[in-house]
Order: sequence, then structure tokens, then C-alpha cells
Amino acid sequence: MLYEKILDISKRRGIVYPSFEIYGGVSGFYDYGPVGKRIKQDIEDIIREYYVIGENCFEVECPVLSPESVWIASGHVKNFSDVLTECSKCGEPYRADHLIEEHTKTSCAGLNSDELYKLIEKNKIRCPKCNGGLEMTYPYNLMFQTYVGAGKDKITAYLRPETAQMTYLPFRRLYEIGRKHLPLGVLQIGHSFRNEISPRQGMIRLREFNQAEIQFFVDPDNKKSANFDKVSEIRAKILTKNNEEFEISLGEAVEKNIIKIQMIAYFLGISLRLFEDIGINKNLLKLRQHKDDERAFYSTDTWDIEFMSSIGRIELVGISDRTDYDLSAHMKLSRQNMMVNYNERNFVPHVIEIAYGIDRPIYCILESTYTEEKDRMYFKFPKRIAPYRIAVFPLVNKNNIPEKAIGIFETVKKNRIYAIYDDSGSIGKRYARADEIGIPECITVDYQSLEDSTVTIRDRDTKNQVRVKVEGILGRLI
Repeated sequence: MLYEKILDISKRRGIVYPSFEIYGGVSGFYDYGPVGKRIKQDIEDIIREYYVIGENCFEVECPVLSPESVWIASGHVKNFSDVLTECSKCGEPYRADHLIEEHTKTSCAGLNSDELYKLIEKNKIRCPKCNGGLEMTYPYNLMFQTYVGAGKDKITAYLRPETAQMTYLPFRRLYEIGRKHLPLGVLQIGHSFRNEISPRQGMIRLREFNQAEIQFFVDPDNKKSANFDKVSEIRAKILTKNNEEFEISLGEAVEKNIIKIQMIAYFLGISLRLFEDIGINKNLLKLRQHKDDERAFYSTDTWDIEFMSSIGRIELVGISDRTDYDLSAHMKLSRQNMMVNYNERNFVPHVIEIAYGIDRPIYCILESTYTEEKDRMYFKFPKRIAPYRIAVFPLVNKNNIPEKAIGIFETVKKNRIYAIYDDSGSIGKRYARADEIGIPECITVDYQSLEDSTVTIRDRDTKNQVRVKVEGILGRLI
């Protein structure tokens, strides 16, 4: 199965692997190895290019730990729950909706705890692990709770389950910094935490995960994009909340009121381009509108972009109109004014949110770029997200060839190009190792290099080799 192949090569080659392995591991936690960390950093930088440069967003960084009042105001303390059931025999916990969906192949979106338990009874679903009976379902809050301080100063706190709330709290300050102009876009990239009931499928469902969330604070009467024409011709597969499925341009989708809010359509288009740039197969992407019983109560419309993977659909980004819910909720509890005077009107800004995962897209890139040939398997990463731009090899470890190769390697690094040096094993094995982690090109220094100062550059995808003057290497790489 493709999923197992990708996980195997990811572990072996330092892309991702389970955390705490020497102690048996804990489900829902993965390490990024030296190769995976480079890929992740490249993806985050591309997101910055799209939003900080392309959309003039601010970028902020906020604490991952916050006092309980933040999550009372946001509704997470009361409502951020999944429905849990446990085996009466072995004690194994299960997320009830996932268990039912796996058993019946039908969606459980919008069903409450009692409704889910009735489905468990009706379908006679038992524990997949030991075949024991399942106990009554109940809501289980997903936030990690802790405390800040000691003694009488101790307060209840939570690890954030999303980055978004941390962006709403300083809105007034950010609005001032932004010269009181709307729309105001704010990006935050960082870790979030959810105490998932029974996380499975590796990177797809984690307890500590990475997000890149952008909040656009907008005038409630103006949710259009001045740049919509730049994405209006993009065609996409669409699944509406009424299960209507077709392919259409984003411009047509807005004209026909399929996507009611132009800003949502615009950022769906931007996201499709971003995903294609980082190597995700665009033919496996679909826009899916949330059903009414699935959508958050404060949202007027929510759309996901999903990847149709070998293990099922994977949500990569959610784009929604959160209205004024968050700012109004924090204004009410904190008693701090979140209203603005804009265009001679007083109002609480609405929020258009673009919420990217980082870990899930990385898996989807691995699946999209994984390539098998009769003599090798490798990742066809785009150059922009490859962990290293180049690998440098000496053909043999003698006769001043290593010294020449090391000199080229150091020159490349001095020019801020990520590269690796490998002098272990045969040249064929070194090419294979570089291919496996998706390095686009390899430089080989050989005997001819000592005579005419040329090197061989080999292309990962075609295996074609050309000779290039040493002084021309940087011009080719930059």
C-alpha cells in the first residue's frame, strides 16, 4: 500500500518518524527529521510569500499556552468536544463518529452523543480490538488543560487548540499598527494541540500539530477581493452542501451564487495555486462546502480543499466567514472595545479565515510526488521545497578529488544554498540516496574536473548528465 511505502521511506531517510520511539512512542506525535524539517521550512516560507508578500499580511507569533478566560470566551471550554465511547471489556477508547463511519460507510456529521449511541446499538458495532461491548457515549473535551503559577496565584490554562484566537486578542493593537485600514490580514504559523481520542494514520491526525492560519478582518459590508480577476479563471472540482458535484471556474461559481462570498472564492483560488506550487497533485484536489449541520454555528459559509489520497480524503485548508463572533465574544468577556470607526460607521469587523494545516499537506506532497521506476523509488519534489537544492559528490576519495569537491560544496553553502556532501559508497548508491529524498540535481567531481575545472551535473528525474564549468554552477542553482 502506498501509505506504508511512504511511511517506511520517511522513517529510513529522516523525513518524519514517531516521537519517543525508545520508550515505545505515543500515538499522535511525530518528529520531523533533518530532511522533513527542511521541507516543512520551505513550505512555511512559501506560505509567507503568498500572504505576507502577496497579500500584505502582518505575521505574528503568540504563546501556545493561554488562560482559561480566552477559551471560555471562544466557546472551546463548553463546546470543543468529540463524542467518546469505550469498550466495556478492554477499555479501549474510540471516537464514536469515526467508528460508526468505518462500519457503515456513511457520514455522521452533525449527530449528537445520544444519536451516535443509537447508531452503535442499531448497527451492533463492537470493539474492533477485542469484540467487547461499547459503553454509553459522552462528550470529551479535546483541549490539554494545565496550570500557570503556584499557590494562590495559580490559574487554569490550556494549550491552544488553534492559533486563531491568539490573533483576535491583540486586534485593537494590530489595527492601530495597520493604520486603521481594512481589510487587515494577519498570519500566524505555529503549534496547536488537541488531545485526540485515538489518533491514527500517522501525520493525518496528530495531538501536536502545525498550522498556518490567516485572519482577514473585514468590513461586514465588503467581502469582495480587489484581485479576484487573478483567480476567476481557475477551474476546480466542487462538491456543494447539497451533494451537487461538478467542475466549474471560480468566477462562474461566484456568478451562480454557488460560492456566495467572493473573498472565500478568491482564497480558494490562491490556495489551489499554493498547493500546486508545493507539489500537490492538482487533479486530486476538490473544493467541498460544509453542510449546514456540519458548519460552525457562527459561520455563514465554510469551504475546505480536500486531497483525494490513497487512504481517503484529507482536509488541507478550511476557509470560512466567521462573522464578528470571535471579536464580539472577547469584547463581551474582557470588556475591551473591539469596535472600529471605518468609513464613518461603527462596527465590529468580520473575519474571513484561511486555516492551513502544515503536516497534512506534507503527507499529500509525499504521496503526490512519490515515484516508482523499475530500478529506483524517489520523490519528485519541486525545486522550491526540495530539502536540499544540490548534492555534491567526489567520484573517488583520492587524488585531490575530495578537496576539489569540498571546495565546491563550501562555495555553494556560502551563497545560502542548502546542499549536502556525500562521499560514502559507490557513486550509484549516492545517486540513489539523493533521489530518495528528492534532491533535484547532483554534482560529481571526477578526474576531468582536475584538468578543465568542469563537473558533471545529473538531473534527478531524467538521469541526464551535462558537464558544466565550476564557475557556472551558482548561476545554474540560484
